[in-house]
Amino acid sequence: MAQEKTFKHKLTLYLVPKILKYSLFLIAFTCRKEWVGLQHVEKLKEQNQSWIYSSWHGNIAFLSWAVRGQNIAMLVSESKDGEMIATAIESMGNTTIRGSSSKGGARALLKMIRWLKKGKPAAITPDGPRGPRHRLQSGVITLAEKSGAPLVPLHFHATRQWIAHKSWDLHQLPKPFSTIVIRVGEPYWVAPKLSTENFQKAQQEFEEIMLENVRQNELTIQSQKEA
Repeated sequence: MAQEKTFKHKLTLYLVPKILKYSLFLIAFTCRKEWVGLQHVEKLKEQNQSWIYSSWHGNIAFLSWAVRGQNIAMLVSESKDGEMIATAIESMGNTTIRGSSSKGGARALLKMIRWLKKGKPAAITPDGPRGPRHRLQSGVITLAEKSGAPLVPLHFHATRQWIAHKSWDLHQLPKPFSTIVIRVGEPYWVAPKLSTENFQKAQQEFEEIMLENVRQNELTIQSQKEA
């Protein structure tokens, strides 16, 4: 029985990331992609400055494809689901650092800080791995504070998309032949050695910036539908 479970786990770990990867490539191939605000990241690249993409958990699948091949370190939980997500991310040309607020968080944070200080970009889902949805956890502010890298909001919407209504994050995935708008926000810099009051202020402020990025994308998608 144990051997059967091990075999099923290995088979699932092999098949699911491949299915996810090729499904994303196939969907994206049929869709029109529109980037908004990409110049913010291009400017950081010109300055040899690392940055931290910050995207809500419900965007993680498609955005793993959107930023493929950029050697970005993405924070992924140490759960079994996280293991499959990590395999898919790595197969698309990025790397992963395993850990979350509930397990391995401190170790993962240190690895992310070291990565960023080498001048390499990273990515994090600040409401993951368990939510609440669209509520910014403190770890992303700590990461920016300790690394000196700015936070860059990243979000997508599609004119037609599937939404996993039974998942806590209402995960989104574009439908084939839709228009996808990927919005990159302005870099948000966090000062080092913040007081408790200023830390909480930064956390609330950046959460609102991310939510505004979502709202602006929704307006853009609505105008696309009405055009």
